[in-house]
Amino acid sequence: MTNTSVLNFTLPAWQTHDPGLWLKFWASLYESTTSRREDNRVYYTRIGRAGKLAAEDFETVGRWKEGCLAENHGSWKPNTPAAYEVWMRAKDKRPTCPPDSSIPDFLTEWSDIEFTAGVSKKTQKVLKKRFGLSRSTALLHFVSGGRFPIFDSRVRKAIKRLGSSPPTDPTVKWYLDTFCQLCKEMADLCGVSGTRGLRLLDNALFCYGGGTKISLVMIDKAVLLGKSNS
Repeated sequence: MTNTSVLNFTLPAWQTHDPGLWLKFWASLYESTTSRREDNRVYYTRIGRAGKLAAEDFETVGRWKEGCLAENHGSWKPNTPAAYEVWMRAKDKRPTCPPDSSIPDFLTEWSDIEFTAGVSKKTQKVLKKRFGLSRSTALLHFVSGGRFPIFDSRVRKAIKRLGSSPPTDPTVKWYLDTFCQLCKEMADLCGVSGTRGLRLLDNALFCYGGGTKISLVMIDKAVLLGKSNS
């Protein structure tokens, strides 16, 4: 059980508000651009295909995760930081959601896969990276139909800003024992559930974690929103 009593849900200019209002404001910022609206369109199309994902769906999930949805995106190829080779492995294998007892093994196996991320301009050495927890939880998220949340750097910043204390180097155990429970409790506090409700929470966490620049107009909107709900 996590301690959600320490979570501090704030709006610009950082006044504290109830979780539902926090969600409403920050989630509304996500679709402020055409590319973000496309992100959500692709998300909802694929998340409903859990257990029936085609090979092409796994490639689309990879493009979605890596920010490479645009046709002919320059990074969607081997030897880039976009983990193209590993996503192509997922496309070939078409993994399904394992039983709960095998979830740790699933995450560990995919997280530990290495890929070539390019060549260092400084040393001219080949750069190797791991698929990592962020990507492996994204893969698990889609094959599970959204049952398991995605953990990435922006979400980490968001829950830290909320008052939680995520580790510097999160492990599979921490993700399953702590983060998943924290997400469930945040959803309960914000009054959301189901696919669309949990996606709203994810959108809010993305923006709260620095995924959207805050303008003076947004601050004014937050102040008015706060007053209308006081």
